[in-house]
Amino acid sequence: MSLSNAPSLLKASPQAILDSLDRIDCEDSHLAFVARHFPAIEGAPFNVGRHHAALCQTLDKVITGEITRLVVNIPPGFGKTLLATKMLAARGFAINPTARILHTSYSEQLVTKNGSQIRDIVQSAPYQSLWQRSMRGDENAKSMWATAEGGEFFGNSIFGQITGFRAGRLGDGFTGAMIIDDPIKPDDAKSATKRKHVTDTYWNTLRSRVMHPGVPIVVIMQRLHVEDLSGWLLNGGSGEKWHHLSLPALIEAEPPENPYTHAIPIDHGLSAGPLWDAVLDHKALEVLQTSSAVWQAHYQQRPTVAEGVLFKAEWIRHWRDYTGNIIWRGIFVDSAQKTAETNDYTVFQCWGACADGKARMLDQVRGRFDAPTLQKVAEEFWGKHRALTTIASGPLRGMWVEDKVSGTGLIQMLARKGIPVIGIPRIRDKITRAQDVLPSFAAGLVEVPDKRDAPWVQAYLDEILSFPDGAYDDQVDPTLDAVSMMCGAGSSRSVSDFL
Repeated sequence: MSLSNAPSLLKASPQAILDSLDRIDCEDSHLAFVARHFPAIEGAPFNVGRHHAALCQTLDKVITGEITRLVVNIPPGFGKTLLATKMLAARGFAINPTARILHTSYSEQLVTKNGSQIRDIVQSAPYQSLWQRSMRGDENAKSMWATAEGGEFFGNSIFGQITGFRAGRLGDGFTGAMIIDDPIKPDDAKSATKRKHVTDTYWNTLRSRVMHPGVPIVVIMQRLHVEDLSGWLLNGGSGEKWHHLSLPALIEAEPPENPYTHAIPIDHGLSAGPLWDAVLDHKALEVLQTSSAVWQAHYQQRPTVAEGVLFKAEWIRHWRDYTGNIIWRGIFVDSAQKTAETNDYTVFQCWGACADGKARMLDQVRGRFDAPTLQKVAEEFWGKHRALTTIASGPLRGMWVEDKVSGTGLIQMLARKGIPVIGIPRIRDKITRAQDVLPSFAAGLVEVPDKRDAPWVQAYLDEILSFPDGAYDDQVDPTLDAVSMMCGAGSSRSVSDFL
């Protein structure tokens, strides 16, 4: 901390002195910046995991220019987008009001959401109390906006229009960055053609979108395949050397040797054990290891060539004698786009959230319905479970419907009938959302009826256990929504965090 301003600070008010010290602390430390500004956008204190310090210390070196090419590999749900995208961009504008940030991902919707939240951080009262940054032009712009001081944020999908904008500026110090967060969908990573599309895009477009070689490029993602963008870069695909921070879900006492030709490994300095025990403890990690391919890639950041299905039969519990500990219920819907024999089904599922943090599936209707029949089935299913107060305790809170094609029409029709219906927009792909709930399945928190009581359960299990390689996945979507919302009653996350 510099003491050059000490004389002026002595003349300032106590609050001005505290603000000045906070400003210096946040500009010098990414972890301090996150801890101060997380409550402003999330409404709760930042739950610091031990890996956050290692990641924040690495991002500090990006800000100072010590690291200009960085690959971070980390499991899903461990705070990568919060720390390395949203907070990094917001802190960049604090340090340099004229910074230019370019952000890209596989999903345009995800980029738009991130851009909106970065803007919200910059406009928040705690941020403005330390750095006065006002918006120029449209204050509500999400994926492309600017500050009155000359700073610029631009976001788009990795295959969208990126030419015409450059990250960073000419000059010394931090002038901006390119942030590549999840450049490929997990289900697309299986395709050699789609993986090559991503690496070709980096080679032909992205690498030239920095003002000069000193402008940092940050690639942050979970490992999906040996030839994903991380693997391609770390093995010399772009010809550059990349600092590499690998944070596996389970830190090993003797980590493996660096297998990459163009990686500069970063020592995270963490002792053996779970990376973030609050999210995945020893018990959950042990169960996840039974799915070898998923475990090695998504959780340990060491993908193998072999592929495997996500869910295991032994993870799913069956209930027969209802014990009455459900605290609320919800209906979750996935509506098909068409009714032909070759198209997906429409699925209505009723789930109960249990007091012990479990999600219990209570009932399901599945079929191919035209529009009038779809509305009729929806109303009948709602009415059935609205009346069944003796079978399932807890109020029936609402009906969640995927907001697309026929689902959008269904939402409108049910709302006119007075049914509390909630539209679910899709931002993340199905495999990513499935990975988020794997720990809940692995911990035995998901229960379905006994097959002797519900004949449809066998077809349901066949689909879940064959996902993502099965012919259909219509029963998977509402299951993911229900489990995401219901498992872990102590979670402070909102519904939007699971979309």
